Amino acid sequence: MYVCINCGAERKELYRRYCPSVLKILKCEKCDLIADKYIEYDPVIVFVDLILIEKPAYRHLLYNSKFKSYWKLCVILWIFESFRAWISCDTRIDLDKNAHDNCNFYDLLIHTALAFTAFIYAVIVTTELKWFIGGKKPYKYNVKDLIRALTIGGCGKLLGCLGIVWRHIASGPYYLLVQGYTVLCLFTAYSVVCKSGKGGSLTGLIAGFLVYGYICISVSNVHIRMPEITLI
Repeated sequence: MYVCINCGAERKELYRRYCPSVLKILKCEKCDLIADKYIEYDPVIVFVDLILIEKPAYRHLLYNSKFKSYWKLCVILWIFESFRAWISCDTRIDLDKNAHDNCNFYDLLIHTALAFTAFIYAVIVTTELKWFIGGKKPYKYNVKDLIRALTIGGCGKLLGCLGIVWRHIASGPYYLLVQGYTVLCLFTAYSVVCKSGKGGSLTGLIAGFLVYGYICISVSNVHIRMPEITLI
């Protein structure tokens, strides 16, 4: 089943193909708009609309597209965020010789994986609890779609790549801008899957933000000693 990218209504089909080179995009009976205009668009346009945080683009990617490589995005986010933390840690030590040396890249990989996993589980539990109390779970909701949405929303962190190139590694206006943009992306992706407004999205995500922030702060003060591995 598909969805209309404008109103989110469920659709059995988005278009009808009359021959290999001719297809007709169908309208949504609920909103009377084209069910999915992105079918005829180049993927680059979809990508641009995702960057612009357009809900229709998120609906298209999550429900109507054939994109399946979410696990690859998870790996990219995991490695990038660990690398960013590693570079930031090295920068702090260079500036402050008394800083505690906690810059083992493998330690940071573990910390980042723990933080990401805790964030996703906290959001899932909070969302399920919210609907258990309120009793208004969307008909098309499932946990798998929510995890995919959080993965797509988290891709806003990849803008930090520019910070590494420009050497704006330490926390500051640029990093706060990236974090703010990522939060907006997560709000949009969450609202698409859970069909919630700003208040409902905030309720569902706030526990994840708190848990993620707590782990990121606490593990920075913990040094996990890992064995030295050498080839000789």
